[in-house]
Amino acid sequence: MNSAEQYLSTQLPIGGVSAYSIQVRNGVLETQCLSKSLYPACAEQILNRVVQSGRALLPSGESPAQYCWTFEGHLVYVAIRPDGVCLALLVENNPTSQLTRVKETLQGFLKLEEA
Repeated sequence: MNSAEQYLSTQLPIGGVSAYSIQVRNGVLETQCLSKSLYPACAEQILNRVVQSGRALLPSGESPAQYCWTFEGHLVYVAIRPDGVCLALLVENNPTSQLTRVKETLQGFLKLEEA
């Protein structure tokens, strides 16, 4: 288990987080669907496409990047470190989601030392 996986295991569960993905520049380290209302393959596809599109539109280079894509039923929060490791969280778009914890988790992920 790498530092990103260890860190995330200490942060979960977070209310409203339906799935997460930890990715590196050349692939996916781990994707996990946490919701019974989503198909795991669908959650994985959403996260992969948002991360790939974000890397193309907003290359991170030497500084960390963070962004959020908003859809009708979900939000996808993404944090990319300068070393290329990325954390993407698929979050339900509703008032009961713990968005403050989501944002704190992403900020903590960005502060992790490079692998």
